[in-house]
Formats: sequence, structure tokens, C-alpha cells
Amino acid sequence: MKLTQRFSLTHGFVALLAVVVALGVMIGGAKLLFLNEVEKSHLRQIDDFNLQARESFYGHEDVGNCNFIRQAVKDETVAFVSFIDMANKPRLVLPVTFHDLNFTTGDFRLSDGRVVNVLTRPVTAGGQTVGNVSIGYDTAKVEGKIRAQMARWLSLGAIGGACAIGVALFISVILAQQLARPLKRIRAGTEQVRAGKLDKLVDVKRSDEIGDLARDFNEMVTQLKELENMKREFVAGVTHDFGTPLHAIKNAIELMQESKAGPLTSKQADYLLMMSNSTIQLTSFINNLLTSAKIEAAKSEPYFEELDVPAIIKEVVDLYRPQAEKQGLELNVVEESTNVSLASDLMMFRQILNNLVSNALKYTLKGSVTVTLGGDFAYFVLKVSDTGVGIDPKNKDMIFDKFFRVRQPKDFPARQGSGLGLSIVKGLAEALGGSISVDSMYGMGSTFIVKLPRRHEKAAGLGA
Repeated sequence: MKLTQRFSLTHGFVALLAVVVALGVMIGGAKLLFLNEVEKSHLRQIDDFNLQARESFYGHEDVGNCNFIRQAVKDETVAFVSFIDMANKPRLVLPVTFHDLNFTTGDFRLSDGRVVNVLTRPVTAGGQTVGNVSIGYDTAKVEGKIRAQMARWLSLGAIGGACAIGVALFISVILAQQLARPLKRIRAGTEQVRAGKLDKLVDVKRSDEIGDLARDFNEMVTQLKELENMKREFVAGVTHDFGTPLHAIKNAIELMQESKAGPLTSKQADYLLMMSNSTIQLTSFINNLLTSAKIEAAKSEPYFEELDVPAIIKEVVDLYRPQAEKQGLELNVVEESTNVSLASDLMMFRQILNNLVSNALKYTLKGSVTVTLGGDFAYFVLKVSDTGVGIDPKNKDMIFDKFFRVRQPKDFPARQGSGLGLSIVKGLAEALGGSISVDSMYGMGSTFIVKLPRRHEKAAGLGA
């Protein structure tokens, strides 16, 4: 799960928990509030009835009491209302079914099973008790009214809680994106470093721990770039210093092999052949180092021209055909498309083909190596396929790294190489505006696919 998703879900869960707790507290508090309000309302009502009864006593009439009682029983929670005179006889009672009942303050269960909460107050006039007023409340209906009010509050709370959760999730997503954005930039920077591109730093303007991480990363990249420049200068200097004496050694060996320094015995000739082969290998390695250094320094400026692709392919294939026949391998050329036009750099294209064919022959024990030409209107595609050992999936992302060599099975013959061939192919393909990829299954062979633009923008001036 990605950081943004984890952050959003975590904060959403926290918001949901907070809303649930708030709703629980609100419901409990609201219930206490409603109960308190109902109790106060009942007390106010019985006090108002008491006052009305006192006024009616002084006025020697019951009209006020009758009106109060009629109005009170309209409330569905009121079970009955009564006024009892000083002789303890009911004078005014509604409903009339309660005429013969005499209640005091408290809870009572009626014959129909209802529980009634009764409030009774004495009516005093001139310091004497002249009667009692009572109001009975149906507790079930009172509780039902409270539940209805609670349901309304709960629905409003649920709507408010849902809105709060939605806002919290929205804010958490925004915060997660703000948190993840610099981390994504740092990750993109690591991919650039992984690809050997050390010219871009991570732009993160923060003063927190992520900002510290970005600044440390930029400092590391700067130091790596300095080390890379030092290494490049060292390699360029060493290869140049090796090149001159190595050329002299090669010329001296050739003169000795031609007997210019006198006749040779067969053993001396064998030794000179071994020295010559070693010199050729060392020269090839130095040339690869120089090519790699030029690519890294962006000094390999392509010279674009119209290429005779079939002729170049034939030349390179014919060059390696003796080696293929010696290994018992078939070396084939297949044209998938009649359109083989390409405007590119001759030397770079030839070196790409050389390295790929050489690499395929090196790691193929039996079967064949096939060079395929194809593509579409915009791109020329070169494929070099083999039936060799293939590439372990865990090494596929590293085979184009400099000096990386795949560890072969124990029963596979040792192969010489510097580990620069595929790195050079990748660099040359990118310098030509193209790319290279590999499709391989371990133990069943590999196919390297080079995709080049048929007409690079720098070659736009060439004729069709």
C-alpha cells in the first residue's frame, strides 16, 4: 500500500473514531438534556396549574381551571389532570375515567398496564390548604417523545459526522499528497542516479525532516558527480597513457612476426601469437573505455547520413560468420520490412551491431543467432536474437550497467569481456535518439531490441 493511501486511510479511521466518540458523547448528553428539560417543563406546568387554581379560588369560579385542564390534556404525554377540593373530593378531572382515583406524587401503574408519573401540589389560600392539583404523565409516551427528539439529533449528528469525515478524508488526501510529492521527487532522483545521470538535483523547499533528506540526497549526488568526474578524467588519462606504449608493442610484435628482427623458431612464433592476441584484447578494452568515457562526457556527437543498412548488416555478419561456423551456430539475417531506410551515424550503428552480434555469439553454445531488420514509418528496429543461456530476471535491470557481467552457470565455459559492451550499446543508441531493451527467458535465449528514429531531427536536412 502506498504512503498516500496509508496516510489517508489512517487519518480517515481516526476521523471516523473521533466522530463515533463525539456522537456517543452527544447522544448521552442530549438524552440527559432532554430528560432535564422534560422534568423542568412538567414542574413549570404543575406550578402554573397551582397558580391558576389559587386565582380561581379567589374568584369563586372554575372557568380558569376548566380551560387549563382542557388545554393540558391535548398533550399526548399527559394522562390526566385533576383538581381536588379541600374535602378531598375531585371537582374537575379529565379524562373522566380518572374521577375516582386519588394520586400523590410518584409513579403508579394503571389497570391497563400504563405507568403514570404523577406530580401533585397543594393549593393554599390565606395560609390554608384549599385543595390539590395533580397532573399525570404517561411515562411511555414521554420516553417516546424523547426518543423521537434523540432520533432527530442523531440524524443531524450523522449528517454532520459524514460531512466531517468527508472533509477529514479530503484534507488527509491533500496532506498525504503534499507529504508524498517530495518523496516522489527524491525517488525520481534516485532513478536518475541509478541510470548514471548526476546532473539533476532534487528541488524540495521544506524545512522539516523530508527537506533534510532531500538536502542530504543532493549533497550525496554532488559528491558522486565529483567522484564520477575524477574517475572519468582518470580513465581518459590512463587509456591515453596505455594507448601509446600498447601501439608500440603491437607494432614491435608485428615486425617480429614478419621476421624483420631475424628468423623465429616455432616456439617463439607461438609466444608472439599469444602476445599479439593479448595485445588485441587489451586494445579492444581500452577502445571500449574511451568510447564509454566519450558517451558519458557527451562528446560522441553523431554524424547523420543515409546508411545502406543491408550492406552494413552483410558486412558485419560476414565478419562474424567464421566464428559462428567454428562454434557450430547458424548466423541468419531476416528482413521483416522492405523499408530499411535509416539516417544515422555509420560508426555508431556499426558498433551497436558489432557489440550485439559478438555478445550473442559469446553466450550461445548451440542453436542460432538471428539479426532482424524491421520497424514502422517513424522508427527503424534492429533485433539480435540468440538461443543462448538467457538472462536471469534479477539481472535484467543491471545488464546495461558499466562493468556488469552476468554470473553464468558452473557448466558454462568462461567468457572473456570487460562488461562494457552493452553499456556502450545503450549509450550509443541514446546518443542517436533511440533506445534499447531486452526480452529474455532464462535458459531459452535473449532478444535485444534497438529502436532508432529513421530520420533524426539533426538529420532533417538530408534528402529522402
